Amino acid sequence: MNSEAISGGIYIAVTNIEERGRPATDPYKKHTQSNNITNELVIRQDNLTLVTRDNGEIPVADNSGYGLYYKDCRFLSGYQLKIMGVSLTPILSNDERGYQSLVVMTNPEFLDCRGRTIDKETILISRSTVIPGCVVETITVENFNPSEVTLNILAEFDADYNDIFTIRGITEPAGGKLLPARYENGEMRLACLGKDNHLRETIILFDPVPMVVAGKTCSIQLSLKPHETRVAKVQIFARDAGPGQEDVAEPVDIGRQMNKILRSYIAAVECCNNIPTSNNIFNSIVERSLADLTMMRMSQYGHTYHSAGVPWYDALFGRDSIISALQLLPYDVEPARSTLLLNARYQGRGYDDWTEEEPGKILHELRVGEMANLNMIPQQPYYGTVDATPLFLILLVEYIDWTGDIGMLKQLESNVDAAIRWIDGCGNIGGRGFTSYAVKSDLGIYNQGWKDSFDSISRSDGTLAKKPIALAEVQGYVYMAKKRLAPLFRLIDRAADARRLDREADDLKERFNRRFWMSDRNYFAQAIDADGICGVISSNPAQCLWTGILDSRYVKSFVARLFESDMFTEWGIRTLSSKERRYNPLGYHNGTIWPHDNSIIAMGLRKYGFVNELSVVFTGMYEAARLFTNYRLPECFGGFPRSKYSLPVKYPVACSPQAWSSGAIPHMLTACLGLVPDALNNRLTLSKPHLPPWLDKVQFNNIRVGDTLTSLDFRRIEDKTMVNVTRKEGDLNVLIEY
Repeated sequence: MNSEAISGGIYIAVTNIEERGRPATDPYKKHTQSNNITNELVIRQDNLTLVTRDNGEIPVADNSGYGLYYKDCRFLSGYQLKIMGVSLTPILSNDERGYQSLVVMTNPEFLDCRGRTIDKETILISRSTVIPGCVVETITVENFNPSEVTLNILAEFDADYNDIFTIRGITEPAGGKLLPARYENGEMRLACLGKDNHLRETIILFDPVPMVVAGKTCSIQLSLKPHETRVAKVQIFARDAGPGQEDVAEPVDIGRQMNKILRSYIAAVECCNNIPTSNNIFNSIVERSLADLTMMRMSQYGHTYHSAGVPWYDALFGRDSIISALQLLPYDVEPARSTLLLNARYQGRGYDDWTEEEPGKILHELRVGEMANLNMIPQQPYYGTVDATPLFLILLVEYIDWTGDIGMLKQLESNVDAAIRWIDGCGNIGGRGFTSYAVKSDLGIYNQGWKDSFDSISRSDGTLAKKPIALAEVQGYVYMAKKRLAPLFRLIDRAADARRLDREADDLKERFNRRFWMSDRNYFAQAIDADGICGVISSNPAQCLWTGILDSRYVKSFVARLFESDMFTEWGIRTLSSKERRYNPLGYHNGTIWPHDNSIIAMGLRKYGFVNELSVVFTGMYEAARLFTNYRLPECFGGFPRSKYSLPVKYPVACSPQAWSSGAIPHMLTACLGLVPDALNNRLTLSKPHLPPWLDKVQFNNIRVGDTLTSLDFRRIEDKTMVNVTRKEGDLNVLIEY
């Protein structure tokens, strides 16, 4: 039986899920319709993001997602630079600094303004771009000819003001009114009056002032003597004025913003300098990771958090912000504190099937663009996630472990209680005793774990899982949250609730191991759906190692199975076994390798004592990172065996950077050092520290546990890792467990 529905002005074809046994026709079937953004340059700061090709341009035609983004809208969909009407040849491009990109180009043969032939490779043009609250591009032209040249620099702009959901191919354009381009006194304005009555403007300033302006194209003329250098500057501002707001550009103090950016990156470098190692390439990877996490920071209501990923997920995501804050805890606790407070602010309070809000539930995604303003998408915020709520509780207890800030539990006590009520109530669909999900919204996401593509959860015969669906890793998160909260509840005089949480966690562990274990496959199932076990071999239950829910009698055979060649590629662990029907090495969640997934698994391997296996996973991810441009691990990459190709294979539309991928290497380093903080008891335990063969020495200086500081020296001697406490300030007990 088919029906048709109109929701928020968007046409959706809906198929009866129970009849067909598969998700409804899903606008999210592909997370983006773009084909390839693997050679992009990305710079961003706070809420402004610039994504260009490696030549610094935003293509006017055939744009796959490049552009200048602000508040979920593309304020530039084209910016192309030519000299004398010809395209230039890039010879260097770099976005190593997350707030700055550099492109260096040279010329083909052409005629200058006076008709003189200019030989190829005699003009050098560089584009240095920074993003201190606006885009500031400095175009430097150098003449290496023996005579004077006169050049026209032609800059072509365009702005479609499409919402990110339109760019991704999920929705049609809202239908706002594009206004004619205006130019006056060196200032070009491109604008759109949105259906939501927001006036969105792109304001472009030129120095020197263009000689000719035609529509969205400007021409600047420069004359250069032999070996002379001339400079032109372009400044681009994005402005979003809602109804009732004054039609004036908000001032940007560029110097102050640059100082703020530089201070944040200096702090990231100093953090990296606190953990020098014997491996210089690894040092560069860690520096890249911490710098990218700095670049991905956004702020809202005074709270700082990590944007999920550029360009598709450059927004607040509950799950992603929580996991990246978890990964960063040993290095910087402030993002965890802010992320907790911001997610608590948006915690669900009522019931709404359109946004899937329920009391106590932590959000999935918040969008602030035209589609959200018009209620054409549910992301305002949208709550279709099953795991953000228990992960919120886990972040809280891990934050307290590092800081000793029990006051945060008291401050968020009502939020914690609401989250637990959601897990035990709305999350326990059908009273099955497992935290599950079942999409309700017409534009909701069918699969609501971290593998949220429509085909990511399946059965062994290849058919897709039917709602309600209980994911393996989510049961682990719930177990860990309740088990870790129990002792904290005792500290705030809630002993009865502590006993209840302990009892519920133990009961969940027993039921999980009984229901999810597949004795015939020596592995835990991916999920349980409406019809029973989804018995595929996947990475989902491997995350359960981190949570402690796995019964020790199963763990040895489970880990052995995890490292068979259908799951482990030598680069990392696949999301899905190559023996499964839905396996595809370039399937978004069905065979690719996700760095954050591997980092969580690595932490779990350490917790269960599998330090050699941890070393193997860490080594694979390190060797992949060293081969990616600028040592930046992307959102995911191809799940091909290392023996097939000598390089990790790029996933064509992976977000890069992606916050929790940037956090993967620091998180794995924490795992191999075995850091287990307990600030409430002034204790730091080093549990089975184990450096991999390529890392002979690690110094971890200025580790803060509560109000104390310590510095540790880790050295690999043969196959053993020895630890020396080189500094200690405060009453901290450092325990080493081998």
